[in-house]
Amino acid sequence: MTFRKGLILAVVLLFAAAGIWVSQSVEPVNNEQDDTDLASLSFRQQILHASDLMAGVKVAIKQQDEQALQAWQQKAVDVAKAAELSEQDIEFIASNEGLEYLQFHANRALFNDELLQRYHSLSGIDDLKAQYPQAQDLFAKADNMIAQRDAIINEIAIELGGVNPPEKVALEEARRLWQQRFTSN
Repeated sequence: MTFRKGLILAVVLLFAAAGIWVSQSVEPVNNEQDDTDLASLSFRQQILHASDLMAGVKVAIKQQDEQALQAWQQKAVDVAKAAELSEQDIEFIASNEGLEYLQFHANRALFNDELLQRYHSLSGIDDLKAQYPQAQDLFAKADNMIAQRDAIINEIAIELGGVNPPEKVALEEARRLWQQRFTSN
């Protein structure tokens, strides 16, 4: 082996060893702090979206009861403390932003609840959209759902009456059948 070949071999081995050393010394992307932060956020979300909490906040919003809203917020804080969430999470839940968060999501849930009632009762939703602007991103899907409902009722009326467009009597019967379907369940 010549000196030149030996030097090239040594340099290659040196680069290989350096590459192995560097690849082993790099910390993994997910460290324990990231996992802890994700777990904390997950627990905070579970508390803020708990069904009993949301139900209580929805009732307080409907009754426009500010004291009840604050009482429900305090219950969420108590649960966060009992769950030993971070001080930062507890402070968020106890803050004005935490209360606004609860109200925002409760209003969206109220929109969905009332949307389903109106879907079954054959009512429109324009005033509902004005009442719950927090659900604005749901409006297009809600409008589509109402349009599909109305198209199904129209198809039922065509089947009942045998003519297209359906007559008023066939439409009324189709609406009655639609509502009967949901009241019998």
